[in-house]
Amino acid sequence: MSDGQLDETWGSWTARIAADLAALTDDDWLTFTVHVDSQASSTYAAEQAPRRWRRSARPAPHPRVPDVFLQATVIEGVLALECICDTEFEGLTDLSRDEQSTLAGLGWEREGPEPEFSRTFTDGAAAARLVHASLTEVLGAATPADVDIRRAPRP
Repeated sequence: MSDGQLDETWGSWTARIAADLAALTDDDWLTFTVHVDSQASSTYAAEQAPRRWRRSARPAPHPRVPDVFLQATVIEGVLALECICDTEFEGLTDLSRDEQSTLAGLGWEREGPEPEFSRTFTDGAAAARLVHASLTEVLGAATPADVDIRRAPRP
């Protein structure tokens, strides 16, 4: 990620991702995960942090969910999003029932009882808005700099 993108707003990030999603072809894919700093997220680091008593005008951020990712691909000309929240693909999820309900409320579709969510789009902007909302409202990204993006390798 370039230094300019470290200060990127969610609005510009979402617009940039919308263009990237709209440009995907049948051999492309993108994945989005929330970066979790192992030192900051360790129990030890949390226990060692000084306790401070203060009121905050901001609500507490959602905890970051490191093992869940969003994937975008193109299938027969349609943009397909998947929320992969199945730990090691063995039927266990890293998302609580409330988080799964929030995903459904954002517009993700769920077939059956497994924590498998998907959604198809013909519009990259609508898909980018769902990715943005999912990252911020469920997966714990506070800023675009918190998001790790991986792309299909180019030949």
